Amino acid sequence: MNPPLFDRIAVVDWSASASPKTGPDSIWIAVIDDGSCTLSNPPTRRAALGEMAALAEPGRRTLMGVDFSLGYPTGTAELAGLVGVPWAALWSHLGASITDDEQNRNNRFDVAQRLNDSMAARWQRPERPAGPFWGCPPSKANASLTITKPNRAQGWPPEWRIVEQQLRSAGHRPFSCWQLLGAGAVGSQSLVGVAALERLRQILGRRLAVWPFDTGLDTPPVTDLVVAEVWPSLWDVTVPIGVVKDAAQVEATARRLTQLDAGGELEALFRPRIDEGMESTVVDEEGWVLGVVGSGN
Repeated sequence: MNPPLFDRIAVVDWSASASPKTGPDSIWIAVIDDGSCTLSNPPTRRAALGEMAALAEPGRRTLMGVDFSLGYPTGTAELAGLVGVPWAALWSHLGASITDDEQNRNNRFDVAQRLNDSMAARWQRPERPAGPFWGCPPSKANASLTITKPNRAQGWPPEWRIVEQQLRSAGHRPFSCWQLLGAGAVGSQSLVGVAALERLRQILGRRLAVWPFDTGLDTPPVTDLVVAEVWPSLWDVTVPIGVVKDAAQVEATARRLTQLDAGGELEALFRPRIDEGMESTVVDEEGWVLGVVGSGN
């Protein structure tokens, strides 16, 4: 049997909280190293980013799974007027547009509204439909960004990425990256999460690789830190009494990935079965969830 791909594995549950926060619905980071788990609960994204950067230790190969969408449905970047490889164009835009200070104050709703407006400006019709981003506090609501889900306009990017369509066909219920607020919503986490990872890319350069964007649908190359999207709900997790669910999920997911790596089964997860003709959409724009094996999952 080949040796494990990684020296350690970390899993991050993200948060879009607008103030420092610990406990439920905050950031949790689990790191499995030599069989031991270190669990941290940084109160701010700034603090979390520092911990994530520290995982890129020269000479030690680390996989870091993050629980938020790394890409957006096909056509998003083009409709928003962003130029270049779609995922990289969106990451660059969010990295430059999202402000996120040391107290977690951020402008994610303003950025979502501006993206809605940019997409609507390319809408070659008299009307300007709301969306596709939706869900916000009443103080941020307007004709472009609405509190509740608007009627989906024909011509918007799809509601679901290919991987989410696959999850739904298998009976799972992922949330859409367009929903910014509400129980279970992941849209805000994705906006501030991608912006944070883009800053991490600027810090680490080639020491960081994002699967599958930088790597293709293949085993990641040897580098200090490999980032991949994970979805802890993909696997059953037992939450002990008195333990925060998010904490239990990141530890269980990190342990599961570590066990798969030790058993030589993790490598196959980097090569999901993608329907013919969809590979470029996954690699260039939408991304994929590590652990979803693809067609027939």
